[in-house]
Amino acid sequence: MNKPKVFLTGGDGHGWAVDEDLKLTHAALQTVVELTDLNRAEIVHAVWWYGLLAHTPEELGGKRIICHVPGEPFRYFAEPDHKKAVDLVGRWITRTNQAERELRDIGIYSDVVPYLIDTDIFRPIDPHSQELAAFRSKWEIPEDVYLIGSFQRDTEGSDLSSPKLVKGPDVLIEILLELKRRGLKFLVVLAGPRRHWIIRRLEENHINFRYLGVQTHEDDLGANSLNREDLNLLYNLIDLYIVASRSEGGPHAILEAAASQCKIISTRVGIAPELLETRAMFRLPSEAADIIQSDITNRDLETTISPLYEKVKTNHIPQAVIPQFAQIYSEPDKILVYAGKPCAPRVPPKVRSKPADAPLRVCLWHSFFKPPYGGGNQFMMALRKGMMKKGVEVVENELDDSIDAYVLNSIHFDVDAFLDFSRSRRVNVVHRIDGPISLIRGYDLEKDRLCYSLNEQFASATVLQSGWVYKKIIELGYNPISPTIIHNGVDFDIFNQIGRTPFDRTGKIKLISSSWSNNPRKGGPIYKWIEDNLDWDRFEYTFVGNASEKFEKINHIPAVPSEDLADLLRSHDIYITASSNDPCSNALIEALACGLPALYLNDGGHPELVSLGGLPFTTQAEIPGQLDRLVSNYETVQRLITVNRMTDVTTKYLKIIREITK
Repeated sequence: MNKPKVFLTGGDGHGWAVDEDLKLTHAALQTVVELTDLNRAEIVHAVWWYGLLAHTPEELGGKRIICHVPGEPFRYFAEPDHKKAVDLVGRWITRTNQAERELRDIGIYSDVVPYLIDTDIFRPIDPHSQELAAFRSKWEIPEDVYLIGSFQRDTEGSDLSSPKLVKGPDVLIEILLELKRRGLKFLVVLAGPRRHWIIRRLEENHINFRYLGVQTHEDDLGANSLNREDLNLLYNLIDLYIVASRSEGGPHAILEAAASQCKIISTRVGIAPELLETRAMFRLPSEAADIIQSDITNRDLETTISPLYEKVKTNHIPQAVIPQFAQIYSEPDKILVYAGKPCAPRVPPKVRSKPADAPLRVCLWHSFFKPPYGGGNQFMMALRKGMMKKGVEVVENELDDSIDAYVLNSIHFDVDAFLDFSRSRRVNVVHRIDGPISLIRGYDLEKDRLCYSLNEQFASATVLQSGWVYKKIIELGYNPISPTIIHNGVDFDIFNQIGRTPFDRTGKIKLISSSWSNNPRKGGPIYKWIEDNLDWDRFEYTFVGNASEKFEKINHIPAVPSEDLADLLRSHDIYITASSNDPCSNALIEALACGLPALYLNDGGHPELVSLGGLPFTTQAEIPGQLDRLVSNYETVQRLITVNRMTDVTTKYLKIIREITK
């Protein structure tokens, strides 16, 4: 039987994770398929969706395309360019169970093939070997101190001053600061390029570290990249490696440390829950510090090394995944053929096109109301302002042939007028979808049907407010057109931390919640439970807006304009949200932007928005304990708050608009 002819592609040329994946996938595939060039190939196998886009649609036309998902899928669906890859790929390969579940939740099925590691390179070395001693001597790494390693990049090449928050360098700094506060003796061992941000923070906080490279203010990608053999030496030298990421596909560091028999702890990202023991994972920096302190004192993590090493040697080497790749390639008909154009083109060819650098005229279709009003109204006002700041001519609810694109806000606009206009014209439409409305309100299923009918009729592209929204829409049986996930943003001219009241735990802790709607699903019954069970000697509580319950002890303030709400938020300490089925709470984002750590119901889009800037609860009984943890870790959690800036949100919307108006 002839082997399928396969072209393997998708690396980035930097020698990092995707290039390593390319090399190891090659090692696994070479016994299963005939690897060849693109012209002769029947199947294209890409290890990274962005790398796949280096090939033109003409080059890929008529071929079956397999592509790896090297990270968390919902994070990629927040990248407008990702839609192009979705149109190309006929079969997806995920690397973790988490990624497989995320894709399955939105109706995309994938095969799970685990991440791979080269155990000829990453391996344990005799601690008394001359090789290790020479490396230690070269970099002046002491033997009498606990060594904590970090070998990832912290910034992007385009911006060496800002942290790459997805990798969590700020989380790592908080862990190290907590260890220093406890008086523990340790040394941070840094390696790799683009460590500018963390080096500055270590120096500012007088934390001892050793950088295995040449410090420079320029991009040091070429100068300070370490080869993998030296990385293995580093893993063998250090006592512990910390993964502090907010989001990960791998990370490969877990496999590298495990294969080198180096102790490792991690946030619950990527493959960590599949490989690490519970005692080696953390959420709060203080929890990581507890683990490290115990390991420094008692060497508690020593017993995690051998089981982790065996898992990796058994399941994460090229030979181990050959049967899985063989099964995939035994069913070529299940890999859809790319027909040379997107499977479902959404912009008709006669739509008026727009040069890439030409000024845009965009119409926002939304029934605008003067605040105070609901979160969708708040966002559309902020989007209008954001577009105008970027030089876009913005009009509202107009119908004119001079308009380049329309942004429709769910169903909250004059649907009949737009229907009449569009019957005789081709229009470029970005459809912003929240909801599902029936899950938010508990009724109005017919409005969901209207929303998805409009999406099918008009949308050139769809903006979904969270991964949760995407999942729930698919569960209801709808498929949004060309979707991108873009979380809401808020107007930072209004909602910011300027002038906020400093936190003072010696006085009463000030809690606050807010809502425009009085629907019980906005959390009224839970706020009432908190009122009945709160320690009023320690806390005070304010509610702003409309609620389904009548409060007796909570200070209930009617809805106020945005500027007044921002002032109230800045004068409080902790924001509580108990809304259920909330797709992307603007109220929550406003509070985070004002610097309030959040205690949130673990539901809807809340976990995506808060990330490490707060703590979740699932039941009412968990609230007091989580509130105490939040107070104890207040300053740390507050520093870990991340919020989408409206300028970034607007840029993503405009990128989509540019695409559909080409």
